[in-house]
Amino acid sequence: MSVSFTQDGVKLTDEVINALYPIKMQNLSSTHWTPVEIAKKAIKFLTEGVRDVVLDLGSGSGKFCLVAALSSSADIVGVEQRENLVLLSRKISKNLGLQNLNFLHDDLIDVDFKDYDSFYFFNAFEEFINPKDKLDTQQGLDELAHQKYIQLLREKFDQTPAETRIVTYCGACEEIPESYRLVKSENKGKLKYWEKRTYKKLF
Repeated sequence: MSVSFTQDGVKLTDEVINALYPIKMQNLSSTHWTPVEIAKKAIKFLTEGVRDVVLDLGSGSGKFCLVAALSSSADIVGVEQRENLVLLSRKISKNLGLQNLNFLHDDLIDVDFKDYDSFYFFNAFEEFINPKDKLDTQQGLDELAHQKYIQLLREKFDQTPAETRIVTYCGACEEIPESYRLVKSENKGKLKYWEKRTYKKLF
């Protein structure tokens, strides 16, 4: 499918982006993939100033990354454990001719966060504990794994330099360490903007 996008992003709607995917993926969009308007808000915050390398943690179908790459000049990277989703994301990205987008087939915990300026996280660990949030049968319910991943991600975020930014969408934000401050929230508190403090919190 050939789709042209205007530079100002007027055509970046959920309907247009979702149409790039197979029907099965389209049916999952409303639950599992980031809405276009959320992605636009997130990437604006994540790329302010000199921040130009963004990592999507648990990129799924790659929808956030596609919108981010089409909406900014930043280098966008998505990391995802499911190889079929990585291959699909790469195919769509290639078809659109996006030069500022890459997808990694890896566990996000194994990725070196020092290579990135900012991060996007859409509640990727929820499927460990919520049977209604299952994407497929590859991952079973596992409370211990849920807590393990949250703790590991907190540690990795805590090791990032001052002024690193994170945007979270949905979830309890347990993965955000106290070294970050909440800058603002939108969409009834579902969308939160975080920045690493320039000093350690004393209390």
